[in-house]
Amino acid sequence: MGELLERVKLNLLVNGNGIVENFKNNSLYFYEKYQKSDRDVQSINIKDMYPGAFYFLHYLDDSNWLKFAPVFLVDFRKFDNKVILIAVNFNFIPIEIRAQIFDKYITNDDFEKNNYLKVDYEGMYRELLKVGFEYSLMEFNAAQIKIVHRIHLELLPRFLYAQHPINKYDPKKLVEIWQAKLDRREERHKEIISSILSEYYDINKEISEKYDLMRDHIKRIQTSLTKYGKI
Repeated sequence: MGELLERVKLNLLVNGNGIVENFKNNSLYFYEKYQKSDRDVQSINIKDMYPGAFYFLHYLDDSNWLKFAPVFLVDFRKFDNKVILIAVNFNFIPIEIRAQIFDKYITNDDFEKNNYLKVDYEGMYRELLKVGFEYSLMEFNAAQIKIVHRIHLELLPRFLYAQHPINKYDPKKLVEIWQAKLDRREERHKEIISSILSEYYDINKEISEKYDLMRDHIKRIQTSLTKYGKI
């Protein structure tokens, strides 16, 4: 067990009686934090976001799972006057699994200094693929981000056991999504590794025939972009 899992274990004893109470208390705690800015939950400019850190996004989208998103930023891409952030969206991952994914990347020194973690897109994708949650690695258009808070690593054990109160946490639903995605993981993987991100955002062209499993995902991105991405 690494440093993160040890801290999660301790926080579960300190911030509530069991996972359910921890989740409720942590969610309300961060909700209050998002109304302001301090050292631990700092409101920052979008241009100051950097891969390797944890953030909470208030995002323009129809889905609450994207509108209020706790994320880990992995990478960003620039094309056609757009900046697209690629991040792990924790709304799609059961809370008991979240810390396991990042445990090996964080040391005690990282917690104290609030370091950016050394995780790139390929490494993060491989880790998520192992547990079947690679679809939680999602794209966010920078132009659609309204507010962003950076989460200090010392609060990460609580952050991973929280989400915005407006989003109902339904572990059964998350498992159902995971099981459905798992059945065609290899096919989706082949589409992802051969995909071109700029095609996702090209609303002036029909979605390429090479996309099958990714088609609905791309449609959702394009619908969101048309509705909110040109503000």
